[in-house]
Amino acid sequence: MPIYVTMDHQALADAFVRDLPASLSAGVRVTADPAAAVASPGEGSTRIALVEDASLGAESYQLETASEGFVVRGGVPLGVQYGLAHLLEAMDVRFFHPQESFVPAVLRAPDASVFGTVVTPEIDQRGLHLHTIHPIEALFDFWEPSEEHLRDAERTIDWLVKNGGNFLTYPALNNVLPEGPIQDAWLEHTRAIMEYAHLRGIRVGMGIQIFQGASLQRAFVLVPTGTTDLRPIVEERLSILAMLPLDSIQLSFGEFSGEDPDAFIAAIDLVYDAIQRVLPGARVTATVHVGNFPSTRVTYMGEMILYYFLVRFTTPEVVPWIHTTMYFDLFESAAGAYGHEEFDEHRAYLFDQLEAGRPVGYHPETAYWVAFDNSVPLYLPLYLRNRMLDLREIRAHAIANGHADLEDHVVFSSGWEWGYWQNDWTVLHTSFHLPDTDEILLHEMLDPLPHGPEMVPIVSDLIEVQRRAFIDQRLSGYTGGRDATFHLGELMGVYSQPLRVSIEAVHDMMPADRASYRTDVAEPLAALATDCMALEARVAALGIDPNDRWLSEIADGIEIDRLRAQHAAALATATADYGDGVDIAPQLAAMEALEAEAAVVVARRRAGFHDPDGDELVADRRPSASLYQYGYLREADQLCYWRRDRIELSNATGMTSLRVPGCVL
Repeated sequence: MPIYVTMDHQALADAFVRDLPASLSAGVRVTADPAAAVASPGEGSTRIALVEDASLGAESYQLETASEGFVVRGGVPLGVQYGLAHLLEAMDVRFFHPQESFVPAVLRAPDASVFGTVVTPEIDQRGLHLHTIHPIEALFDFWEPSEEHLRDAERTIDWLVKNGGNFLTYPALNNVLPEGPIQDAWLEHTRAIMEYAHLRGIRVGMGIQIFQGASLQRAFVLVPTGTTDLRPIVEERLSILAMLPLDSIQLSFGEFSGEDPDAFIAAIDLVYDAIQRVLPGARVTATVHVGNFPSTRVTYMGEMILYYFLVRFTTPEVVPWIHTTMYFDLFESAAGAYGHEEFDEHRAYLFDQLEAGRPVGYHPETAYWVAFDNSVPLYLPLYLRNRMLDLREIRAHAIANGHADLEDHVVFSSGWEWGYWQNDWTVLHTSFHLPDTDEILLHEMLDPLPHGPEMVPIVSDLIEVQRRAFIDQRLSGYTGGRDATFHLGELMGVYSQPLRVSIEAVHDMMPADRASYRTDVAEPLAALATDCMALEARVAALGIDPNDRWLSEIADGIEIDRLRAQHAAALATATADYGDGVDIAPQLAAMEALEAEAAVVVARRRAGFHDPDGDELVADRRPSASLYQYGYLREADQLCYWRRDRIELSNATGMTSLRVPGCVL
């Protein structure tokens, strides 16, 4: 499979060849006239030409057939790359994970429908915020200088392009502040990443935190606590980032606490001006976070609003990015996440901006990590459904009200193993072109895989099971984990994920209330486990090859979902039994047995990680610049949240006095 390019475009094709096996004889061929090379008899049975066509627009392309192969016409650099990716996908290649793609043994002939139509992305800015505050793959690759990490960061950029993205951002950490150990190696590493991204056509941003008082992790902070004269310190700290070829700066304001409104607004305006002095033309965005607590409500101009909404009153050049958390969306119940019954205020803010013709972005999540999803572990394709739901409803509102659609869709990504690459793959594809139904995209993702088409209705049904359990029945707090810091935050009246009723509260209930707890919590959790068991049986009936890199990951995910639901149901039932004076030793034994079953699945998944540095991801101790000195899947690997639940219950009953695992830090 030779790919013909002019010398100027050779680098654009090189990254695609790396994904193709030697059996295809893939390679880049430099020629003055790629289209002519494909049209003439010669090397290879499937030949591809990349042809620059400025008339199509920088990010648009058109696929054509030729006598001896195919021609991809498009803008440069992104249009031709998107076209080449589309052509290879039409042959059943899938660019699933930054480190690993799926290439079938025999490439399928592309369907005629992919040819002759100009394709243009539907959302202007599409991409990922890789949350390097967390000890995920991207922290190591993008923040820690080494040749290996640079190669892996470049592969992530390649993957972003192949799936239709055009923007990448990640938060800076405090080890590069003036008082930190800034090193030439970090600057060289980061500059190399950004220059490579620009070569591929990707714009790059970096996130910074404004106020140290709200920085709960090791973020790059502009305003230290106690600073009275902001300008000198802000400009000094921004000068570090001015050494990099940045296109964008993302401002964030922490969680759970706020600043004086006038001080906040003045600081943002000052920071915007300072950014323009040191990085002229850089786009500045601001995350409009969530948190419905007294500490995050302020009164400004006679109105009680969320602290983060003060962005409205800053310079209009700062673009608000409306944030939601976890798999919750803008249009349904948020089940109490961050104290919100729903994110209706954020939805209204987004719609107000769109209706007024002002720039605005949507910034949801495809993983939450901390004690909630992949760290438990849980497989949650509900994320796929809800991210597509948001885009469909936002577009429907735009059509109904006659205003422009969303311009920015940049999602908060926090790890890829346990199937979470599917969430980012989905978001990138749907930001480029939004399909009419979830099932269409699931088929696009899975159909090339052996048994992939049969897996689609199973995953689709799992999504509906999870929607009912986590959105309608509000069970997230019971299947998610709870670490020691979450418990402390709850005591202070602030929390992130939806709450669960405590062991002590259930014990102290009146009998009628405990009966309601069984009906509202324990029984729905048992039903969730039963539903997952039925899906697990359907997967087993497919006879999936255990060596299948992709479907076995889904199978393991559904099995771990069932085990976690059983574990949570046993905990809830035992908690109610404890309150009723019933012996709970059998339930505790059942929970321990479920943990042993889950450990088998976890070990199987660990052996099947896509990332070649998988040992880092589960490391019990892994030094880094982040707050977390371990890999992000450590708690998943050790099933810490499961053991913590069981030990807390056992200790509460007086049966044991074991140390309760903190499951953090």
